[in-house]
Amino acid sequence: MNYMLFYEKTQDIDEFPFNDYEVLCGIEEEFFIINKDGTLVEVADDLMETVAEFLSRNEDLLESVKLKIRSLDPEPSPSQIEYVTLPLPPAELEEATKIGRKLLADAASKLGVKIFAQSLHPIQSNPNPIVGTHINVSIHEKHYVMKPKELRAVYNYLWNYLPEIIGISANSPIYQGEETGIASNRCVKSNVLKPNGYAKFKQPEKGPALVQMQYYGRLRYNLRIGSGEDEFEKSVIANSRGARLVDISPRGPSSNIGEDKDDSPSRNRVEIRIIDVQQDLQDILDLAYLCCASAYHALYLNSTGKILKDAYHETNLKAAIRDGHKAEFKRGNGSIELISESVKRWFKEINEYQKYMDIKIQSPPEEKLTKEPLQKRINIDFRTRDFEKLRRRGQGYVEIRLGDSRIVEDDRGNRYKVKGGARVHGNLSSDYNLSYEEKDGIITTFKNISVINILEVQGLKIPLKENDKILNSLSETDYLTRRLFSGLGF
Repeated sequence: MNYMLFYEKTQDIDEFPFNDYEVLCGIEEEFFIINKDGTLVEVADDLMETVAEFLSRNEDLLESVKLKIRSLDPEPSPSQIEYVTLPLPPAELEEATKIGRKLLADAASKLGVKIFAQSLHPIQSNPNPIVGTHINVSIHEKHYVMKPKELRAVYNYLWNYLPEIIGISANSPIYQGEETGIASNRCVKSNVLKPNGYAKFKQPEKGPALVQMQYYGRLRYNLRIGSGEDEFEKSVIANSRGARLVDISPRGPSSNIGEDKDDSPSRNRVEIRIIDVQQDLQDILDLAYLCCASAYHALYLNSTGKILKDAYHETNLKAAIRDGHKAEFKRGNGSIELISESVKRWFKEINEYQKYMDIKIQSPPEEKLTKEPLQKRINIDFRTRDFEKLRRRGQGYVEIRLGDSRIVEDDRGNRYKVKGGARVHGNLSSDYNLSYEEKDGIITTFKNISVINILEVQGLKIPLKENDKILNSLSETDYLTRRLFSGLGF
């Protein structure tokens, strides 16, 4: 038996009752919705209505979907959408994820839009939106629920291996049209994927304790004499604030997350939120299977000793986010370990637990590290690079002299001629045209991007050219300040 790097053995056991346990897993995949020209389009609500129409007209489809999919959920931007599976045995995840993806792809096709499977749009990524994939894992004795000691063991095990999970799945190297040298720009740019801590137990009150409560609409007190020996009285705490929007979190009523406190104990689970969207469905399935098998290993280790905290966790997280498949991790005594070496050991340790789940990891983690990324370098044609530089620097209000005449249209289709040599000022924006590749109705990669800058002037959109001359530029704040105090923008 190989042992996890972060582990201390304290006792022997004759045999662990693996067959008495079952693991359940839920997957949430978030996607972008884009127009046929490759740009984001805010139609998530229309897409949900379309799926509802599909299901209401086909009772057999509805019944099959209900067995695998919990819901379609809105995201902060109406150009994002996700499907959420039910907690399922690992062997049922493949069918569930195929159903979820197909529902979205079919509805998008009906609306004349597309589903895009990457964590960042290659151009429209500042400000957000950002999307990702969440994996939820629970393990418990059959016909029972996940206990706090099991929740803590699985969480701390996966917390230690979070750098490996990030490194395997890092899939967002392009931000605002540029390859930044960072493997997961999603992790860097997200405002909600903050690192969570190593989990500990919060012990319940042992003596008398007055607890406030609402009783028939009035604030009253409950006097708890003592907690007794109830194994569900402990709480698994990874941060004192009970934050949910973090990279990995214990979830359910045995955590200190406020919105989970009234859930059924069957909702105890570990939620991993740091995973980039994977274009290839098998990649996300293999990651889910890896986490599920790790849950078995975590319970075994916890029964024979202690799972220890990685002293270099934060350093290793940063390395994985930055370098992805090429990350190097810091270990004890100042040694360095390649991610390929670490995941090879990890897979060897959990390999035997696949038999308890009736699944097979198709591509072991070390093999994934050698795969070429699906998203290759994108050819980006900036028609007016100087204007795009100004826009990205926030100098979005400009005065220019047009190099030649051009015909423009307003929103009503009225056409106007703007003469060459005219001085005009307005707000900079950009139009895009993207070519892409699809698989199973979902866009997986972009190939070429054309960026055309636009000057928005009194309801008109003037496409800019290289021979247009920049006379002045201001940020929106500076422009408004000048207008306020001097009456002039420039």
